[in-house]
Amino acid sequence: MTSSPIFKDLVLVGGGHSHSLLLRQWAMKPLPGVRITLISPQVMTPYSGMLPGLIAGHYQFEQTHIDLVKLSLWANIRFIQEKVTGIDPEARMLQLENYPDIEFDVVCFDIGSTPDQRIEGASEFTTPVKPISEFYSRWQLIQQQAQQKQIKSIAVVGGGAGSIEVILAMAYKLNSSGLSLDFHLVTAADKILPNYNGIVRHRVIKQLKRYQIIVHTSSRVEKVEQGAIHCQNKPSIHADEIIWCTQAAGSSWLGESPLDCTDAGFIKVRQTLQALHHDYVFAAGDIGEMVENPRPKAGVYAVRQAPVLFHNLRAVLLNQPLHKYKPQDDFLSLLALGEKTAAGSKYFFGFYGDWVWHWKDRIDRKFMDKFHQLPKLSMPTAADIDPQLIEEDEKTEQHDPAKRCAGCGGKIGASLLQEVLNEVLGEDTYQPADAIQVNPEGRVIYQSTDAIKSPFQDPWLFGRIAVNHALSDLYAMNLSPDSVQLLISLPYAGQTIQKRQLKMLIQGIVTQLEKLQCRLLGGHTSEASDLAVGIVANGIAKGATFHKHGLKPGDKLVLSKPIGTGVILAAAMRNQCDGKIYNAALESMLNPNDHAARLLSKLNIKACTDVTGFGLAGHLQELCHASKCAVKLHLNNIPLLPGAELLAEQNIKSSLYSQNRKIIAAIKIDKNINSRAKFDLLFDPQTSGGLLAGIPAKIYEKLDNSFHQSFITIGGVCQPDELPTTIQII
Repeated sequence: MTSSPIFKDLVLVGGGHSHSLLLRQWAMKPLPGVRITLISPQVMTPYSGMLPGLIAGHYQFEQTHIDLVKLSLWANIRFIQEKVTGIDPEARMLQLENYPDIEFDVVCFDIGSTPDQRIEGASEFTTPVKPISEFYSRWQLIQQQAQQKQIKSIAVVGGGAGSIEVILAMAYKLNSSGLSLDFHLVTAADKILPNYNGIVRHRVIKQLKRYQIIVHTSSRVEKVEQGAIHCQNKPSIHADEIIWCTQAAGSSWLGESPLDCTDAGFIKVRQTLQALHHDYVFAAGDIGEMVENPRPKAGVYAVRQAPVLFHNLRAVLLNQPLHKYKPQDDFLSLLALGEKTAAGSKYFFGFYGDWVWHWKDRIDRKFMDKFHQLPKLSMPTAADIDPQLIEEDEKTEQHDPAKRCAGCGGKIGASLLQEVLNEVLGEDTYQPADAIQVNPEGRVIYQSTDAIKSPFQDPWLFGRIAVNHALSDLYAMNLSPDSVQLLISLPYAGQTIQKRQLKMLIQGIVTQLEKLQCRLLGGHTSEASDLAVGIVANGIAKGATFHKHGLKPGDKLVLSKPIGTGVILAAAMRNQCDGKIYNAALESMLNPNDHAARLLSKLNIKACTDVTGFGLAGHLQELCHASKCAVKLHLNNIPLLPGAELLAEQNIKSSLYSQNRKIIAAIKIDKNINSRAKFDLLFDPQTSGGLLAGIPAKIYEKLDNSFHQSFITIGGVCQPDELPTTIQII
């Protein structure tokens, strides 16, 4: 996936403003030899400055969010959608919730903050404003409930700028929808916006009165119950929905980690944005707490930190001097006030009006355009790598992949292989042998082979998908997977990086093999220009085997998975694929065909195949040729992955498309179908595609809904003399 070898791993945890800007800058000025991994539980990361406008309905969701998958694909980095749950800074290791541990050379955190919910009942009975993605989902539900008269009052706890913007945005949106609710703003301070000048405060108070929002000052919350807020020495405040927008807190797991953190869970950092006692750990945005120059939690600081972070991460990797981040004493603050009007302040000046909102709108849109309009990038080469990134004992090696040894000189070292296998499979797993006995019990073994080059930056996901892709050949014959041997090609990199890459790949392969109850017997590793996996898969018959020559007239054609992975992966490589479309394709490829095969094995079917590289039309043509029959295919019935047809309409095609389309001479096409984008997807090569089978008519009539939930009927089988061609598409 990259044209230069890798020697260091930089891991970014969180998709906050600092990291988003850092990634954009790094992609345009990369440091060859460094691989970046971005880890975030969310695919779409919000721009906090536009949250009030999103709540009020002034913006659409996509306008206010950065697509981290699309950004990562463009920047040529690895994206892992996961939650980090721990760190071992001495071992330079991150623990993830549902993913193998990730090793790093340098790590940076930008995971934001959440309102502090340590008050009794707050975590059970309130909705925090952050993370914004979860709050926005709740806000959509609140609107539905308000429309249905299920809630009549809303309270926001907090008296800062964020609380003001949120409650005014909600009031505006609900009022403009013809709904009249009671609103309460609850703050422990003696007055709202205590750090703002009188002009802004006066304007905000006037706006709160306009929306009939009741302000409860000097009301320190001591307990929250369902529908009730209890304050010290004050009457209880009743509200059907309680939004929590108080002082920020960090992540609880960070506070329990070996890193030096505040009581609230923020990482203490120096002016270089490095953790106090670990030079290779950085923190930016809200999650970083500056010891020497503490500042309030505000997105403007995260934005200003990005250039310093960009320099310092490169500098620490290259053993160069770092810059100090010097936060500004004051900054321009613009507050959205519900409708398209705003107030602002800087230093001692205050101002307000519709023109302030339009000014804020231009600033926010300009920021987001940086991520919605990504420029083309050039690819670095091995010659650009700084020697500082290479370990001393490796500096004398040849690091240009084009000049690396071939033949057996291109194998992966035995010690590295032994370390990886022992770490993944357990000690003493590595037992060298020239060959292995596949069939000790005298059973008949069916054997299939497959190989694919990785289109993914994530070797763990690729390992799982490669297994699914290879074992589909066995499932297509009603065989039970027994064992596999591997042929792994790793891109050249530093020895530490090669070990990490191989370990993650093997972990992914073993994870999927164990899930499918299949053994790993052995294999071979070598260097190549790209990450690739070849698999020799051994299967055992568990009943009557399926074949390609079993179709009969009257059979119904069924398909177990939607198609479109080829066009989606092609679009991703061109930076023309949205994250949600890409992730839907990943989910399909990660879904093995074992369940579909079990359903088919219960039926008396004869013909089946898996849909992979030749595309649906190509594999269907193989069935027809072997069975000496013809088929009618209903184009509208063919299931597609989300976004696949739209990408096909943009004339995006996989590199194998033109070869697959050469069978078009065997296809009869009804009028106007040839011009449809969906027709092109019949020739789209599939990675880890579904099973395509013929179901005899008598059996098909008796199938229940559970079968039809797993298989889509896409056509039927005819006598060959009924059609002028092998395949007719209607």
